[in-house]
Amino acid sequence: MLLTPHFRRGFTRFAFPKLAVVTLSASPVACRRLHNSSSLFSSPSTGGRMRRAVGVSFTPRIASRLSIPSRPSVSSGLCSPLRPYVTFGSTSTPALPVGTSTGKGRVTEKEAAILGYPYTLVDTAEALTEAARCLCQSSSIALDIEAFCTNGDTKHLGDISLIQLCSDVGSVVYLIDVLGLSPRQCREQLRPVLEDPAITTLFFDCRRDVEALRVQMGLTPSRALDLQLHFTALQWRLRGVNRRSGLGYVLQDIAGLAQQAEGNAAVHTAMTRGQRAVWDVRPLPAHFLAYAADDVRQIRLLGPALARAGDGVVSLDAIYSLTSLYVDHYARGGFVKDEPDEGSAEVNESWLERVIGPPGRCAFCHARGHTEAECFKKNNHPARCSFCGGLGHTSRNCYQKYPQLLKCDLCGQVGHQASSCFKTNPCIHCGGFHNSANCHRSLQKGSHHAEAASNRSAFPK
Repeated sequence: MLLTPHFRRGFTRFAFPKLAVVTLSASPVACRRLHNSSSLFSSPSTGGRMRRAVGVSFTPRIASRLSIPSRPSVSSGLCSPLRPYVTFGSTSTPALPVGTSTGKGRVTEKEAAILGYPYTLVDTAEALTEAARCLCQSSSIALDIEAFCTNGDTKHLGDISLIQLCSDVGSVVYLIDVLGLSPRQCREQLRPVLEDPAITTLFFDCRRDVEALRVQMGLTPSRALDLQLHFTALQWRLRGVNRRSGLGYVLQDIAGLAQQAEGNAAVHTAMTRGQRAVWDVRPLPAHFLAYAADDVRQIRLLGPALARAGDGVVSLDAIYSLTSLYVDHYARGGFVKDEPDEGSAEVNESWLERVIGPPGRCAFCHARGHTEAECFKKNNHPARCSFCGGLGHTSRNCYQKYPQLLKCDLCGQVGHQASSCFKTNPCIHCGGFHNSANCHRSLQKGSHHAEAASNRSAFPK
């Protein structure tokens, strides 16, 4: 088996020349080592390494001898790969053993195999038609968008460059090159997929993706499910918090998987440098394509894991209803300027209370921000906050960092709880809305009596 070195953009790699399937006749031990091994991409310019697993297919006879679980074939029954790629695996690696039972949301072996799905670049009309035909047979599709870089002051996405799709039919990730084709071609082929009420479109933070699809391509998913909202709703019912969390944190918390930031560093650096060509470059570098494919792989994996984690806590129908509120708000046909959320990293509390239910509280101290199992007052935990330096809480539950956690249920103001609300517990001296110990009238009266007593002692009768 001949390995040919290639040099591109400072990265040294070895690829199989013009081969999509490699048939090995070596010993089972050697084959198993190759199956479990990974190729190393070394960057002489940065001195770093990016680790990518090389996808290798085995013949059924060798696979049976090695006891290697066969990857679901893309051509089995419904769909076939559009182009024979030697693909690179996901940049996510399991932090816990696959199939662990440490929580409801942990992934199974079948779900973990999603992270190894190959990607296919769809940049021709024929390939787009074939991809749309395959996607129409799905029941759920993970969708993400990569767009041009814009000014840091704007919240809207630039021109759509790629649309990534990963469905439950066919073990492949489609990277649709909107820039190489045209928005009109993509709209005609993807409209039957996204507007089919029998197909669920999975997003992670759907706000700007839905806005860009509507404004630039005239598409609106008819049945959408935002997994970021799903996780926030779960935290709302358990801890009473409405903060949005990133994909990496949710992946770790729910699925027990950790993202490898090493492979994504180059893409993140390019995207955060402001107005420069990133996703509008053609051809796109291989690590950019792998980065784009990773997002939808992880979204696709999180769907069933979140459903298990929220079973009995949050209704899935309620998540659909909450997502539809955001889809209706951002898919109005123009750029949205009136944001429904108080902050970009928050979810609308009134929508959460109306659709999901009341916020959760600690059953021991009745405070928001933690569960009874995490309560420091109950466990006498000597934790120290990394934000304010106080004892008894962490930065995640710090009232100084997140004052919305200290919102009074009686008067609606932020900064205190109902037990210390001055409107329900006024000053005992003057009846004002302040602490009795800090009453100015009481302090002035006390100082007057003290001065009179000192005068009487200095000038006795």
